[in-house]
Amino acid sequence: MRMGPPGEVVGRAAQLRLDVYEGEAARCLGSRVAPGAPPPVLSKAAASGEPITLDVPQGRHVLVLSALDADGRLIGSACTETELGAGAGLCFDLTLEASPDLSAPPLVCDGGPCACTTAPDSCPAGYYCATDGNCAPGCKNTNDCPAQTPRCDLAQHRCVECLGPGDCPMGKRCSPGGTCVDGCDPGAGSTCPGAIACCNMLCVDTTQEISSCGACGRACASTNVAAAACSANVCTSSCLSGWGNCNKPIAPAADDGCETSFNDVAHCGSCTNVCNLANATAECPSGSCRVKTCNTNRFNCNGQHPDGCECAGTDKGDGMMGCCAGGTCQLSHITGLGQTFTSCDPAGVFTLSLARAAGLAWFPGTATSRFENDCMAENGQMSTVHCVQQTAGGVCACWAYMGAAVGKVRDFPTGCRCPMSTGQPYN
Repeated sequence: MRMGPPGEVVGRAAQLRLDVYEGEAARCLGSRVAPGAPPPVLSKAAASGEPITLDVPQGRHVLVLSALDADGRLIGSACTETELGAGAGLCFDLTLEASPDLSAPPLVCDGGPCACTTAPDSCPAGYYCATDGNCAPGCKNTNDCPAQTPRCDLAQHRCVECLGPGDCPMGKRCSPGGTCVDGCDPGAGSTCPGAIACCNMLCVDTTQEISSCGACGRACASTNVAAAACSANVCTSSCLSGWGNCNKPIAPAADDGCETSFNDVAHCGSCTNVCNLANATAECPSGSCRVKTCNTNRFNCNGQHPDGCECAGTDKGDGMMGCCAGGTCQLSHITGLGQTFTSCDPAGVFTLSLARAAGLAWFPGTATSRFENDCMAENGQMSTVHCVQQTAGGVCACWAYMGAAVGKVRDFPTGCRCPMSTGQPYN
């Protein structure tokens, strides 16, 4: 059998495999062999584009052509039924159909994982109901599995070639990882071809065998794992929702499965995402970085998390939690004596609360004497004064305001004095 001009699936394939089934029990079901078929009597694999040569006995047969990617995953298949006569040569026109993605990403329902039930399993084809109560990628029965790996290992929810010795063709044995392999016995001179390892009298490809990944007997762990996998000597298992396979240790170190919680600030939603929110302590309750607490005198006024606690200010005790109406930040002001402070009052509008804030910024200590007088006249108009005295009989400063008049630190003949006799505006 020689390949004709490649189609789209063949063009993506690294390897093609032809399986030959015989007997009335084998039938095609679309591009796959129907469930219940006996094991293939002949199998042959070759790199994409290379010829496949098989001596097939006469009689009725089912031929299944499978396309595999570089990691050994099925990406397409074709199936045909034929009657072969003695010495006959036949030409088959097989069009590979793309395989459903049985290593699909987690399902998403309403922005989160898809909840499910186990009796019966309510997940769609190619997914199963995991122990966390959500649908995870993997098989739940043989109907989810392609012809190349027609049996569902319910312990791992993986599609495999075999579950026991009777599932493999003559001369093959079922490995712990569910693949049909040759036997070996180095003591008797029976070895495995090429770089294939002899593990417990089985020829095992340790580059992709989950029961001996990277070394004989080194199994891929099941901790928080949705579907175990081994590629290039490393366990590349897919994980249950909320967990990540970040370490990927190599042999001889034991595999640790999906060891990393994606609800951790050091690995929030992915192996590499570290929560670092401005002016805040972060948390990661559901795979995304959120503000847990703000630093002193910082506030998350817009309610958004990516920019952290974006506002500077002080909690005025007005129920706004350090924010202004509409979720805006407090504005920066100057006392007139060189100190800065924040307030929701806009620049150019002077209020008693602004004067109080200016006084507290000038002298924030507790040993103070403060008074307010709203009956003072300035330039013939009513004015209010807010005075702060640092210590009894010590330096005192007053902030006067009158409507929208310019607020200022000023001399005031009540025992308080202003450090600048001509007054200094604040804003």
